[in-house]
Amino acid sequence: MPKTLPVQVIAQLDAEYKKPVLLFELGLSSTVRYAAYMTNVTFPTGGNVYTAKAITVAGMSQSLEGQINRIFLNFDDVINDMSAYDDEEGLNGKSLIIKRVYLDALGDASYYKEVFNGYMEQPNNYDYAWLSVSATSGKSLKKRVLNFSYQRMCPWIFGGAECNTNGLSDLTSLTASGTADSGTVTTLVDDALTQANNYWDYGRIEITKGGVVYRRKVASFDAGTNTVTFDVALPVAVDNTCTYDIFKGCDQTLSTCGDTNAWGPSADNTVNFGGCVHIRSKEDSGVLRNLANDIIDNITDSTHTFFDHWR
Repeated sequence: MPKTLPVQVIAQLDAEYKKPVLLFELGLSSTVRYAAYMTNVTFPTGGNVYTAKAITVAGMSQSLEGQINRIFLNFDDVINDMSAYDDEEGLNGKSLIIKRVYLDALGDASYYKEVFNGYMEQPNNYDYAWLSVSATSGKSLKKRVLNFSYQRMCPWIFGGAECNTNGLSDLTSLTASGTADSGTVTTLVDDALTQANNYWDYGRIEITKGGVVYRRKVASFDAGTNTVTFDVALPVAVDNTCTYDIFKGCDQTLSTCGDTNAWGPSADNTVNFGGCVHIRSKEDSGVLRNLANDIIDNITDSTHTFFDHWR
């Protein structure tokens, strides 16, 4: 008889040792902890003991992001412990947390994956062996996915929290306040606005007159006349009784939002751009299409010339 185990047996033992186990935490007056395993599990090592219990997942529904929206569970109730909890405290509305751990990493308190965090509903089935309960309203999982449409342009408003996560854009230069010198229903003029031409383009402006605040987008800024033009006319005309707050913007493309253009940031903010810059714009596609058509036309003309020569 060999003194060492066959490699196949060792591989199976390692797989058993590393395999994942689900831990269940029921938010009763005193947290009840179960492990869907054959023996008790202590997690982390030296910490909380999760009592071994037969628990099966009868079904669940998931979102496209992989989040569990609703889960149906069967708890072993042979000794009527689950029934007692429901009688004494009621499981309906109590929290349910499900964690996945690995048996070879129980010593690391942070080494787990929270797969569900929600609230149990009224148990819907009792029999001699099982208590069945569903849980829903799980919170969002921490996930690394895009939360906006797959598009070339940046979906964020320049100067917002998302576009300034690393503090690379100079927010102190993004706003200005003052009192208008004059204006119309579509313009505001203030000689204090001495920024470069187009500096406030793509931004927004809030104008206060008679205690009423009017909000508009900036269509253009003319540095020669210190004039801000709105995208939509106001119901009242701007005059020297109007105060304003103006906020800088950009056209949400990398070339302007990432560089020091007049309507870009005053510092490089490329790292916070957030758009999918590798997607070609319609303009790029049109140029490439025209170039491809020109190449095809040239090849066609050359081919015709060649055959005409040898006829």
